[in-house]
Formats: sequence, C-alpha cells, structure tokens
Amino acid sequence: MNNQSLWLQVLSHFDGRGYFSNGLTIPFLLGANSIISPDEELLSVEEFVNEIIDESLPIKISIQSCGNIGEYVIGIFDKESPAELYTNFGNLYVTDNSFSKTDTIDTIKRVLIDDYQNKIDIGLFSINNGEWGNYSQQEKDRLAELKQ
Repeated sequence: MNNQSLWLQVLSHFDGRGYFSNGLTIPFLLGANSIISPDEELLSVEEFVNEIIDESLPIKISIQSCGNIGEYVIGIFDKESPAELYTNFGNLYVTDNSFSKTDTIDTIKRVLIDDYQNKIDIGLFSINNGEWGNYSQQEKDRLAELKQ
C-alpha cells in the first residue's frame, strides 16, 4: 500500500462504511499509517494539502468545519453538488464558509499546518469527547480493516 494514497483509501473506506457524517480530521487521516503501515513515515500536513489539491486524484475532496467537534474535516465531495457553488483550489472544494475570506491555497495550507502538524508530530490523531489523543479501540479496529 503506498503512502500517497493511504489517506485516500482510509477516507474512501470510512465513507463507504458510513463511519462518519461530514469527514475525518487531517490528523486522523495522516496518523492512519501508524496503524496500517507503521514502518512508513507519516505525510506532513503540507504534503497532504499538496496531494488533495492535485487534480489527478480519482475523486474530488471536500473540506469544511465540523460543528460537532470544532475542527476541519476532509470528506469526499458529493458528485451531485453543483461544484460552481463552492470555492475550489484544484481538487479541493470548500463546502462551507470556513475559508470564505481566503483566496489562496497557501493561506489554507498555513492554517491547517498551524492547527494540525504539532498534533500529528506528537501522536494526537483523534479527537474524542473534545480531547485530542490516540485512536479509540473502535477506530483502531476500523483502520485495521484496511490491512486485510
């Protein structure tokens, strides 16, 4: 399983199984390597953003602020949604007003790096009950489904 598409496989798997409603956090997606391919290095937030804006990805990606957890989440952009209603940066579609005053991907990248790179660096991949920490057992089990 290659490092580049691992986050995409996690996103597709969790979406297909209905494990989330809006999306997954960036630390959750990038930290998945620690469970699925622990010998591989984790992507940085900057590398991740560069990948999600790449128009050669097989699916469009959405980002929005999730009110339930108060964090940005990454999802699969709904093909049925009229793309012209949303701001997009390459393959990344902003599906709410969380970056409404942002006109460059570099600004978004800086916000996401500032918010999440330090969490990833110290192994805080999941937010449960408002607290960042490691994956719950259920999340580990769901990630392990991708190893098979």
